[in-house]
Amino acid sequence: MKKLLSTLPLFLMIMGCNQAPMSADPSEIVAATEAWEAALNAKDVDALVSLYTSDARVLPPGGDMATGSDAVRTVFGGIIDAGFSAELTSIESKVSGDMAYDVGALALSVDGEVVATGKFIVTLHRSDNGEWLITNDIWNMDAPPAAPMEEDEPMD
Repeated sequence: MKKLLSTLPLFLMIMGCNQAPMSADPSEIVAATEAWEAALNAKDVDALVSLYTSDARVLPPGGDMATGSDAVRTVFGGIIDAGFSAELTSIESKVSGDMAYDVGALALSVDGEVVATGKFIVTLHRSDNGEWLITNDIWNMDAPPAAPMEEDEPMD
């Protein structure tokens, strides 16, 4: 029995070494960004909220930092209600263990017309079930969105 107990730590260490490491594929992060884009463009705020941790921070341009699922719902519900859709382009995605980030460019459209461009960075955390969830989301615009023209306003 003593011999068995003395070899148990060695056995556990060997078993731990035989487990395959979690994937560190940046394409999983790009896929998370694509899922975010699809949810926003589908006007599905519930799907958007599900892509974030319950304590996620959202840092919108010109606005206060907001934390939690209700904040995510409020910020992106407002964007959806304003009629925006988005096209995101990932430029760099990196994974390190259970943390990752994605940096990219964005274009906001209303009725199919691009009204603003900008950039974003999100940090993500791999959940216990292996799903990547957004923990921090910050974006800013290259310039303020274009103001709609009045019908009788002359074009330059």
